[in-house]
Amino acid sequence: MSIHYNQVGYAPHLPKKAIITGKGENCMILSERGMDPSARKAMEEGKIAQPILSEPYFDEASGDTVRVADFSALTLPGKYYLFADSQSAIIEIKERPYRALSNALVKGLYYQRCGVELPETYAGPYGHPPCHLGKATLVKDDGELDPSTVIECAGGWHDAGDYGRYIAPAAVTVSHMLYAYELFPGAFKDELNIPESGNGVPDLLNEVRFELEWMLKMQRADGGLYHKVATRFFTGFIMPQDDQADLWLFRVTHTATGAHAACAAQASRVFRPFDAAFADRLLESAKKAWAWLEANPDFVPFTNPPNLNSGAYGDNNVEDELFWASAELYSVTGEGAYLEALKKRAPTVDISQLGWRETAGFGALCCLFVLKDKLDKDFLDSLRSRFIEGADGFLGLAQKSGYGTALDPGNYIWGSSLPILNNGIALICAHLLTGDLKYRDGALSQLDYILGLNATGYSFVTGFGAKPFMFPHHRPSYADGVDDPVPGLVSGGPNNRSPDGATKNAVPPGTPPAKFYLDFTPSASGNEIAIYWNSPAIFVAAYFDSL
Repeated sequence: MSIHYNQVGYAPHLPKKAIITGKGENCMILSERGMDPSARKAMEEGKIAQPILSEPYFDEASGDTVRVADFSALTLPGKYYLFADSQSAIIEIKERPYRALSNALVKGLYYQRCGVELPETYAGPYGHPPCHLGKATLVKDDGELDPSTVIECAGGWHDAGDYGRYIAPAAVTVSHMLYAYELFPGAFKDELNIPESGNGVPDLLNEVRFELEWMLKMQRADGGLYHKVATRFFTGFIMPQDDQADLWLFRVTHTATGAHAACAAQASRVFRPFDAAFADRLLESAKKAWAWLEANPDFVPFTNPPNLNSGAYGDNNVEDELFWASAELYSVTGEGAYLEALKKRAPTVDISQLGWRETAGFGALCCLFVLKDKLDKDFLDSLRSRFIEGADGFLGLAQKSGYGTALDPGNYIWGSSLPILNNGIALICAHLLTGDLKYRDGALSQLDYILGLNATGYSFVTGFGAKPFMFPHHRPSYADGVDDPVPGLVSGGPNNRSPDGATKNAVPPGTPPAKFYLDFTPSASGNEIAIYWNSPAIFVAAYFDSL
């Protein structure tokens, strides 16, 4: 197919583009006969604006020569045929095209719930009995069990396509979602048919609380956070209730503790209007985590013990988590010690990053949007300038890309959807800070990307688009006996940096990085799902839904 487009839809008042990889011959838009009389009438009256086709441009990441078909002048809601090179695609212009998407991305996390039944009432055909209810036993660094430490830790979300649960990615998932709520609360008014719906709390926050309750269980009495809970090895492609292997608890780490301190403090701020007692629990937990970090300043990075195989989430630096945590704690306490820690680390961390390993961007969001009236002008101006500089770099990547993708061609890594969407968040925040529409438009291209305007032609969200990916590396989607995968989950996307064996065997050598993708369940390196790929998509979709 030579037409690449946003398969979910375009908002009337926002830019609209498709990418043509053929010659662009006879590129035109026609109303879809029989489905939209008003659009057809406008077409007949000559009121349908035709695409403006750009000059050809070679896109390094995909190896494609592309032409941009810009039809932003077309604002009348309706369904249309976009023609080019004797091919056609149905595009749709409609009000609030991203509301259902945003809701589904949040509901996607409900399907990842661990430790509880997912009844048919809420989960439809994707339900299952409770899973992973056993207690977890601590494993020492040498791989031997420590039977003196056994905790109850049911709950939380399965992290990805496997059934492990990990604190560092949990924290950034929570923070993406909480900042989406803090900045765009109007996008989260719909009830999502989860057990807590109708309790007076937005369902996004209900879903976040489910994860937070588990995170609180993972805190040791002295404030440190256990790094993760998982089985000894990744289980086979079975349903979660059938995974009966022993649960192993992994030691307290600085990065898990720092990330928890940050997101728990932020959550205390957000939940206070709804449940003051829960907010107090969260703040106390955040303070205890910070106290552990201060009492244990010698950083020790995490690595998996020998002969164990679950997600490591290793990180060689805790300074970014400390910056983030000090910002969030200062925002809710006003205590000078947190401000001092914040200012100490601000100059040395990369405040444009919002991933599970590099988290300082969350601290920057706290400073720029929550603490903007509580920080001195020179400090805030410097931080703002650095943040905009980072966003300018992402915008430059998007403008250089034939598909508008804010990613360097050499960085199609495992979970490439994450940096693309996180760069979209940075661009959105740059627009909020400056009012400059170039940042908004750059961010929109990242949403277009996951919805089909990419070199593969797939929508990277299950259940959305004319060509959604269908075979995620996701155990329940494989084992549940349902043809369609669990809906509302985001694929990791193309990855030529570290492909697994199944992908290397199926994708020809030399395939360009933006096309190094396989919609195939065994393709963990390119088609796994993860909670922290859903969460930046929630932020980006919610922003564009709120406009």
